[in-house]
Amino acid sequence: MLGSDGIVRVKDGLCTSHFELEGIMPNAGNHSEAPDGSLWLVRGENGISEPLCHITERAVKCFGKADGIPISPIDAIVADESGGFWLGGQTALVHWHSGAAEMYPIEGLKSNTGAPGIMSLAHGPDGSVWVGIVSKGAGQGLARFEHRAVRSFVTHTFDGSKFGIFALHFDREGNLWVGTDSDGVFRVHGNAVDRYARTEGLSGDFVRSLFEDREGIVWAATSNGVDKFHDPIVTSFSAVEGLAKDWAVGILASRDGTIWVANAESLDRIEKNGAISSIRTGSGLPGSQVASLLEDRAGNIWVGVDDKLYVFKDGHFRLLPEPNHQSLGLVFDLIEDVDGNIWAECAGTGKLVRIRDFQVQQEFSRSQIPSGLLAPDPQGGIWIGARTGDLALFRDGVLKKFATGSKPNSWTNQIIAKEDGSVLAAFDDGLVGLRQGKVQRMTTRNGLPCDGIISFVEDKEKRWWLNTQCGVVEFPDSELQRWWASPEAAIQAHFYDALDGARPSARPPFKSAANSPDGRVWFVNSGVVQMLDPSRLSQKALPAVTYIESVIADRNQFVAANHLRLPPHPRDLQIDYTSPTFTIPQKVRFRYRLSPYDRDWHEAGTRREAFYTDLPPGRYSFRVVACNSDGVWNEQGDALEFSIAPAYYQTNWFRVLCAVLALALVWAIYRIRVGQLRHNFALTLEARIAERTSIARDLHDTLLQSFHGLLLRFQTVSQLLPERPIEAREQLDATIERAAKAITEGRDAVQGLRASTVQTNDLALAISTLGEELASDPANQGSPAFRVTVEGEPRGLHPILRDEVYRVAAEALRNVFRHAHAKHVEVEIRYDNQQFRLRVRDDGKGMDPAVQSGQEPKGHFGLHGMRERAKLAGGELAIWSEVDAGTEVELNIPASVAYAAAQNRSWLSEKLAGKMKV
Repeated sequence: MLGSDGIVRVKDGLCTSHFELEGIMPNAGNHSEAPDGSLWLVRGENGISEPLCHITERAVKCFGKADGIPISPIDAIVADESGGFWLGGQTALVHWHSGAAEMYPIEGLKSNTGAPGIMSLAHGPDGSVWVGIVSKGAGQGLARFEHRAVRSFVTHTFDGSKFGIFALHFDREGNLWVGTDSDGVFRVHGNAVDRYARTEGLSGDFVRSLFEDREGIVWAATSNGVDKFHDPIVTSFSAVEGLAKDWAVGILASRDGTIWVANAESLDRIEKNGAISSIRTGSGLPGSQVASLLEDRAGNIWVGVDDKLYVFKDGHFRLLPEPNHQSLGLVFDLIEDVDGNIWAECAGTGKLVRIRDFQVQQEFSRSQIPSGLLAPDPQGGIWIGARTGDLALFRDGVLKKFATGSKPNSWTNQIIAKEDGSVLAAFDDGLVGLRQGKVQRMTTRNGLPCDGIISFVEDKEKRWWLNTQCGVVEFPDSELQRWWASPEAAIQAHFYDALDGARPSARPPFKSAANSPDGRVWFVNSGVVQMLDPSRLSQKALPAVTYIESVIADRNQFVAANHLRLPPHPRDLQIDYTSPTFTIPQKVRFRYRLSPYDRDWHEAGTRREAFYTDLPPGRYSFRVVACNSDGVWNEQGDALEFSIAPAYYQTNWFRVLCAVLALALVWAIYRIRVGQLRHNFALTLEARIAERTSIARDLHDTLLQSFHGLLLRFQTVSQLLPERPIEAREQLDATIERAAKAITEGRDAVQGLRASTVQTNDLALAISTLGEELASDPANQGSPAFRVTVEGEPRGLHPILRDEVYRVAAEALRNVFRHAHAKHVEVEIRYDNQQFRLRVRDDGKGMDPAVQSGQEPKGHFGLHGMRERAKLAGGELAIWSEVDAGTEVELNIPASVAYAAAQNRSWLSEKLAGKMKV
């Protein structure tokens, strides 16, 4: 990199060398690279004593007069073939080699001391030395060193002395590019000179430097921008290049390499060297519209002009005699058959004529032979591509037709008959082939880019070129043979479209395809002539180099450096890549792959971004390769190694923690479930025990009490039987009745232990009935006075609770009647809004304190059963007793639990009620 005060060497993005040098001027021609990679530099600032410097990676050495360099300053340098240099100064050209110099003063620069003179030098492939001088005048401007002197380059169309030159460059094709101070760019090839200025689209007319890149593109740096020059694959010849007009309608390639162009009001001629000339109307052309063209075996050029036919030879047009002095009409097509007959298809008159010995020998009307395009058959006769879309062979006076299956009224755009007997014809709906009586059609289904075929031609290398409505298609004859063998086969073809310079158009009226002896292929398109040179196409473009530019993760851009580490969980990831090719960048295609995420390559086409969504954490390798405009893939491509950091919830320790928590949760659920099962088992066991206890209570309160009473009655009967048999009999009958009741009670207890003993809701009546039965039972000790009192308005009790209350009262009364020896027994039932109360009082002998404290004799469960029933009823049981002072049993149950119609019951009362139902 050159600057005004030094030079820097940069390699792989790093500065490897830096040298300070004074006197460097901003001139593109001031350096020359040596074969060993070192640099030779000249300095153009006045006052510099050593204007030539040799720069290596480690050192700088400068040369001046002591080293044989006679001039200073120097503005331009170019190496020669022998290791020397041509140096351009303010007034002279110098050749310096191994310390010896030859100086060639320039006459027009004698008084130029102190001002720029020679600004650029170029060494031609033929060994010539070209000199670019910034001043204009004789011996200046664009000049060439010849005959030991510097002379201006002048041709009959170009005068190099009239232009101030800033830059010179020879491209790889041998063309000299010239950058001027105010006249744009010139391209010199031999004596032909092309000019490109602002009027031709150049960004500016002041061109400071020229450069050719690795792809052969020439770049021009102007005062207003940078311009690219590149010859397209398809080269066009138009009025800009020298055609008379852009109305070309037909073409012919003669055997001497000349290209003849049928144009409006001119017959144009393109020479092998590219020079174009025209024979115009009024200047030799005998008419206005040039029509069909033909070169016969004798080298004569047949030219249809307006409604007449001529032979052009030695610069003159010779008119074909007209039969019966009537014009032939516009000659639509011209061919020569294998017998040397000239056939002309004439529009207007609708005649097909056969010409021999420069005379019309035969005329055929449309009723005899259909009109259309013509082609000679190698076996004799002619083929006609009829206007109806059919093909016809006219041989030895016999016409044979072949249907092609084309659409009605489809015009044949071109027809060719091959030596192997096959015929090819171009239609708007494909390329039709006829061989051995079989017709087949090549269309987009076979790989063509479009169906409309305008014209076609086979070159000398047996490649077929099809000019279509969307561009030019090229494929080898082997693909055609494969299609002949398999009509459904897809051909492997190369396609050249508008990006390659092709100008697709509708069918020109006359023959529009030709191949010249040098192998070039020519077409007429859109009123201009287009040419493809297969020899140039064989020089494939350089492989497309690929670069990864940047990585964008969630709108944050990162430099594409290897081992890049991206933040966790990127939702949207974009990788930008490119290929710095400028030949046809629109045709560069890409494919990419992200390992190990992608299984296969992604075909990205021309897209230069890769997109990924929600990539998991890990290490990745992104690889991209490119295909150049010739379809050649560069498998080397570019690669980027990067990684995505895991979020905390994507780390291994987090996964382990989650696993541990999951196991702990499973263990906790297991323990809870085991506890539930244990609790349920305990409840089941408790229910079974409660059931057994209930049975025991019921047996105690019913069967055992009943059997105990029966035992006492039997003892009474046994005592009365000897002395009072009648009374004993009555007691025995009562005992039997009592036994029947006991059996009934036992059956009822077994069948429905939870059925209510009290069949009605009148608890007081039930207790009164029980008391009367106990009082009348002679087995009980004495007959105390018994009464039941009710306080408050009676209210309905829960059925099960009522049964429990009744059984508590029954057990208390039995104890009183059997053991208390009381004189008075009172049962008090109280209904109030706060609670339900049952109280049983007697004035008997009282209760043994040990029994009262829960130490009942073995096999007795009376008090214990009463307490259990009180607890199940949701109440409290209190027992008070004194010796010889009687006993009082009191049961208190909250109203919310006791009454069936209780309002606003709490969840606790519901629970207690539910527990009581268990």
